[in-house]
This record gives sequence, C-alpha cells and structure tokens, in this order.
Amino acid sequence: MKRTQRRYRRQGAADNQKEFEMQTNEEQLDTLERLIEEVRALTYEAVYSHHRDFLSIQLYGHDPLDEIATLNDKYDIARTSASDTLSSENLERLDIVGRALRAVVRLARAHASLKEVDDQILHGDVAVAASSIAEATTLLLELEDDVPRLIDLDPLQILQSQNIKKRAALKSELDYLMDQMYRVSGSSDVYELTVSYCIMSNYDDVPYENPVTLSDLFFALTELGMDKEKADSLISLLTDRWLTPLLRNPHDSLSVSRTKLFATMSIGAFSASNTSSKQKAMSLQVAAMSRLDMEQHCATLREKWEMVLGFVRDEMFHEVNVEEDHSDLFAYIGGQLWTTLWPIVREELLVPLVPADIDDISDTQCMAPLMELEEIWLNTGLITADSMFVRESIRSLLQTYVSKRRYDLLTTVATILASEDANTVTVGGEGPVIDLLCEYSSGGKKEEKGSQKAAKGFTMGEDDDGGSLAFMRCSISVQAQTLVEFARETIEFTRTGDEKTAALYFHAVRDAFTLYRCLVPCRWATELLVDPKRAFVMHNDCEFICHHLSTLGYRLRDHWPPTLKASATFIDLIAAYRVLARSSLTPMLNRVRDQITQALGSWTEPYWLSSKLGNVDCDIGALAGEAAGDLDDAENNLTVACGTIGQVSHVSSAHLSRDMHLKVLGILCDVVIVHVAQRLEETKTASDSATRELVRLVGPVLSLEGRFTSTALNGRKAPVAKFSHEWDRLQAEIRRLNNISAQRAHEDIEVLQGPTFKH
Repeated sequence: MKRTQRRYRRQGAADNQKEFEMQTNEEQLDTLERLIEEVRALTYEAVYSHHRDFLSIQLYGHDPLDEIATLNDKYDIARTSASDTLSSENLERLDIVGRALRAVVRLARAHASLKEVDDQILHGDVAVAASSIAEATTLLLELEDDVPRLIDLDPLQILQSQNIKKRAALKSELDYLMDQMYRVSGSSDVYELTVSYCIMSNYDDVPYENPVTLSDLFFALTELGMDKEKADSLISLLTDRWLTPLLRNPHDSLSVSRTKLFATMSIGAFSASNTSSKQKAMSLQVAAMSRLDMEQHCATLREKWEMVLGFVRDEMFHEVNVEEDHSDLFAYIGGQLWTTLWPIVREELLVPLVPADIDDISDTQCMAPLMELEEIWLNTGLITADSMFVRESIRSLLQTYVSKRRYDLLTTVATILASEDANTVTVGGEGPVIDLLCEYSSGGKKEEKGSQKAAKGFTMGEDDDGGSLAFMRCSISVQAQTLVEFARETIEFTRTGDEKTAALYFHAVRDAFTLYRCLVPCRWATELLVDPKRAFVMHNDCEFICHHLSTLGYRLRDHWPPTLKASATFIDLIAAYRVLARSSLTPMLNRVRDQITQALGSWTEPYWLSSKLGNVDCDIGALAGEAAGDLDDAENNLTVACGTIGQVSHVSSAHLSRDMHLKVLGILCDVVIVHVAQRLEETKTASDSATRELVRLVGPVLSLEGRFTSTALNGRKAPVAKFSHEWDRLQAEIRRLNNISAQRAHEDIEVLQGPTFKH
C-alpha cells in the first residue's frame, strides 16, 4: 500500500528568488546561514508547542516544511552557481549549511509524521499510522549522529519519547484488531476459529472512518516488525487445536462456514487440552495400525488437512494475493507449520510405515499416502520444494529404517533399565562372562573352547593381584549385563559400508550408555543410601561398563567408514562412569562410618580410658561399681561396632571384587582402630593384670584381621596394613602393652624370689 504523498506549499515569491540569484556567492552564503538558523528555530518551536504541556496559539499547527522547502530551493541555487573559484573556506561553509539543512529536514519530517499518528489510529488508518511510525523511527535514528553539532538534543529526545508512545498506542490497537479478526472460542468438545474480514470500530466502540481489513492489519504488523510474533501465535493455535488432533484422529468432525463478513472453522470431539494419557493412547493406536489401515488413515487425514490449509490460504488471508502481497508472511506461516508438524508426522506416520525387514526397503509404495499428504502443502503454496521432508526421508529410507530400529532398541533398553529386577550375576575372573580382551587373543581371533593358550595378561589366575587386563570377579546387575550385551550386538551393525547408517548405530550405543546414567541412579536413589548390596552392585556396574567402554568397537574399527573411524570413540564416557561409581559408594560408606562412630560411644572421648584406670598400680580386677560398668559398656560398644563392620564385610565379600572388598573393609576398620589406638596411647603405664585386661578388651578389634582373608582359592591372607592405614599403629600399642605386662610379671617374680619374702 502506497502512502498518500503530502503536498507542501511553496511560499517564496518569484521576485525573491530572482533577488537571491542576483546576489554574490558571499551574500548567498550569509543568507543561507541566516535562514537555516531561522528554520531550525521554527522547527524547534513546532516540536515544543505540539508535544509539551503549554501551547502557543500562534505557532501551533504551523508546518515548518514550507519554509524548509523554500530554503532547500535556495540552497540548490547556491550550490549550482558555486564556481570553481569559490574559496575552500566558503566551500566548507556551504557544506555545513547543507548538512544542517538535511538534519533539520529529518527533524521536521519526523515531527510531521508523529503528530498525525493519533488521528490515523482513530480513523482506522492503521497501515498509514504504521508507515508514519516506521518513517519517523528511521529519521530519528539518522539524527542521533547529528547531535549536538547540527541540532539540539532536547527536541530529538521529545520526538523519541513521542515515537515510543505512538508505537505503544498502535501496538495496543493492533493487538485488539488481531484478537477481533482471529477469535477462538471453545469448550472441551468443540473449538471454533472465526476470521473477520474487516473491523468497523475500535475497542471503545467508536466507529472507524475507514474499516480495517486483513491486508491493512498485515501491512501494519510488518511495518512494526510484529508480523512474526503474531504469526507464531496463529501457528501454535492451528497446530495444537486443529492439525495435530486431526493427525491422530482424522475422523474428528471438521466444518467450515463462510459469510460476506467472516468465516468459521470448527473441530469437535477433540481438544489439545486432553490428558497426556489420552494422547499417548491415540499415538499407540496409530502405531499399531496395519498397512491398509494406515493408508486409510492418511487418506482421511489428507482430506481434513486440505480443508484446514485451504481455510488458512483463502480465509485467514482473505482477498490477499499471497504470491505478491505479504508473500513472506504467508511462506513463514506455512514453513513453521510444516516444520512443527514434521517430527510428529515422522514419528507417528512415517516410522510405522517403514518395513520391518531390511530386504523390503526398496518397496516405497507404502509411502505413497504420506507423499500425497505432503502434496497438499505444496499445492496450497505453504511450503516449497526445498521443504519436502517426506520425499527426503524416502530417499534415505535406509537411514529411516536404522533410526526406527535405534528407537526400538533404546526403548527396550530403557524398559529393562527401569525394571524392578534386583537380581545379580557374577562376571569377570573365571566367571561365565569374560570381557573382550579375555575372550579374544591379541591377534583378534577367538580362542577355541578348551584351549589352554591365552594372551599374556588377559586372564587372571589364582595368584593374580588384580594388575591384569581381565575384569576382576564380582557381581553386577542384570540391567548392566543386558546393557553391555546390547552394546556389543548393536556395534556389530556398524560394519555396514554406509557412513550414515554406521553413525546411527554407533550413536545408538552411546545413547544406551547415557540412558543407564540417567535412569538407574534415579531408580535406586533411596536404596543406594541404605542398602550396601545395592551400592556395591551399582559400583560394580559402573566399573564393568568402564571396562567394556575401553575396548568396545576395537575389533571393528578397520570395518568402519573413514569419518566414523577418525572420530568415533567411547573413551570419553569413562570419566562420567568413574564419577558415578564413586558417588554410588560414598554416601553409603559415610552413613556406615557414622553408625560405627556412634556405636563406639566412650571410645571417642579423649583420655576416657586412662581416667578409668586411675592408679597405675591398681589391679583392674579391683575396680568396682561405676568404673567396672563403664569398662563392660566399652567392651560391648567395641563388639557392636565390629559387628557392624562384619555385616558390611559379609555383603562386600559376596559382591565386590577382592581388591575393592579389602579397600572398603580397611576404610571401615580404620574408623574403629584410630579411636582405640588413641585411647591406648593415652594409657602410659598400668599393672600386669590391667594390661592383660586391656588386650582382652580390644580383642574384637584384633579379630578384624580375620576379615582380610583373601577371596582367592588358596585362602591366603592379604596384608592388613596395605588396606588399613591405622593397623600398624594399633599393633605397636598392643606390643607396648604386652611388654609392660611382661616387665611387671618379671618384677613380681623377682619380688617373690627376694630375701624378704623367704624370711
């Protein structure tokens, strides 16, 4: 729409023009400099008088553009008559006048545009108002570079403030028009979209002089840069209330009615606000259809979608030539609609039509209904040939088949990982499940059953300390075993020569390992804190997965496409699983350590034991009353604490690997040993019977040494000090007490053998 050109009066008389032409160059420059100052002041006064609180009756309504036009004519005359003999100083003066004149022209035009906006909105000329605001915005942006050299800051700030206010007023009017022209009403059963072709009055019911049409609305929205914002709301409305529900249930009733003033499209028996369970049930119903039923489904959907898309083109863009006027907005709406719907079409229509057998992929007849469905989008002009997603998917049907299989595989893995199955299986070492490096020799060939030959370092014998490359014997969950089996089976499909297919299978394996880290820790969050078995098994799962990640795909790298071979790896996933392994054990071990510390009772109090012994020569058997009871309680506390360690040790020895079991046992034993050793160190001297009683008192702690029996077949014991850092400290105190006991016994013997005793 072209804006009506303003007509400016020319007030310069012909004799004045001739008089200006007869002046010399110097006189013309002086006249221009005087006139530019007058015009600048006149423009300032026009801005101040129109937009400030006070009004000047004499100046209000005066248009400075007439004087500016006259001045511009004189400037052109001076510029034309300027000869080459004009001095550089005068040329600079003339150039300054030209720049000042252009700045004043911009300021006056911006003022003239903004002062008319209110009347334009009131009369219904929203397209003209939007054009005025857009023009004023451009002029004001250009004027920012002329402040303060050519114009003052105050009038510019006044116009900028007015521009913001006028834009806000027009935006509010356009919001009202948008709501009136596209009205949505509905309940749980029926939704209606009513498109009004024109609006007669504003929100105060004041009639417009010129009714607002859809074309006026689109032009105004585009001028203000609001077209994409409003289009997005229409796209969301059409997708959620009409297109997506029809995709899942094309038998919903759909009707379109038209009058001279408006058109209505209604849909019944389905609402986008239905529960997610109902939507899921309908999606599953579509996925379970046979090929014939799917073809009928697509045919019915095509008819309904054709009605909706025709309504969009003919009614929502009523009397608008979408090929010429507002073609960008129409293309944007169509492209966004199809782009939003395509993932749902692909998941619920395309993927179910993909043949289950890879040998039937060459038969594309099953995709004909979807191709016809896409054709209606192309025929209505809502999409172009570059957006034919269905055709592109059919051309790469092999990748679509792999994507479908990847989705099915990951769904199966997610179901298994989220199951309630708490069973475990023993792997590693001499167990039934051997890792890749155990199963294959260094040459990459599988060893024959019963063969005694094995790659060096790839198996673990009975004297192995855990330094080999074989995974040590422990218990893992059925879920982790299933995950690794899935990964090893799926990675075999990457042998294909097709690069995209191999990459899809490769990423399916990576996604499966990501699913484990997402689902399993959340599923067993409570049990990991209170159940040692679950924490140990979770730790073993992570270590087992890390072990296989380090070798997964090693044998197949030579068969991978070059791009996949250069970048594909699983090594980067190991760090996350190491962190998960530590985090699965740490909370449980901290809780058990707190229980042990609480069970120790008085053993955690400094100088408690030495204060109870009192006199160093006192026989501990002579203690009675409260002191004797405290020693009995201390013995019971040690028994309970060591019993807690024994319970956890029993579980860890059954599920953890040998080294990990001993490490856990050493950590828990140190909690008791550090307090017992400290109390013994505080007891400097004691009688023979007291030292013997002290050794007996800490007997439950000394018996923990038996827990360090190795799980190897030879039954030998592990070095306790290797895993319990406080063990040597305790042994040193026991030896000291034994030495005190032996010394006191020797002294008693010497006393008995002395002459005083014989007399």
